[in-house]
Amino acid sequence: MRWLVTITLLLLFQWYGFQALKTVTSNKWVWGIYFLVVLLIIGNLLLHTLVFERTPTMEPKFMYAIGFFIALFVFQAVLSIALLAEDIIRIPFTIYNYFTKIPGQLRYLPSRRIFISQIALGVAAIPLVSLLYGMYKGKYNFKVLKYTLEYDDLPEAFDGFTLTQISDIHSGSFDNVEQVNYGIDLISQQQSDVVLFTGDLVNNKTEEVLPW
Repeated sequence: MRWLVTITLLLLFQWYGFQALKTVTSNKWVWGIYFLVVLLIIGNLLLHTLVFERTPTMEPKFMYAIGFFIALFVFQAVLSIALLAEDIIRIPFTIYNYFTKIPGQLRYLPSRRIFISQIALGVAAIPLVSLLYGMYKGKYNFKVLKYTLEYDDLPEAFDGFTLTQISDIHSGSFDNVEQVNYGIDLISQQQSDVVLFTGDLVNNKTEEVLPW
């Protein structure tokens, strides 16, 4: 049953994704590239899931396959919701026109469909770009945020005491040694009295941290 629901959703998303694309452009090269990208993303995930040998840890290649699929899924989901809502609104008007047959009244305007498709594509592109950025660049966008904490009852021994808190490392997501070393250097440069690590060292398995 789960597979049936999943396949139905995927097919629905493919349909509405293509409808949105077809509405805004008649260029068949664009259509072909879109379908090629979709097939590559879904095929890549299926290969990593069903064919390639799985290791105890979740390797970056498999994580990228999942990430690309999620990005595509979210992109198509936003398109589908927008166009499905427009279809639902359009149905009663179409039925009314069919039975009343009053020319020029409450007619469906193709220009509205184009406008909605353009807006949907623009909105859907936001999470798509954000997810892709996070997969490649965002995970290495290390930042140092400094805060000064003041307490009236703080013992004098802790005056000027410094803490460095790091979290959500998810070491299994890393695949760039140079960038990881840069993050470690940032921590070392703070020369804090105490370094606190507050969780999410790995994604799934403890072995993910061994290479680092």
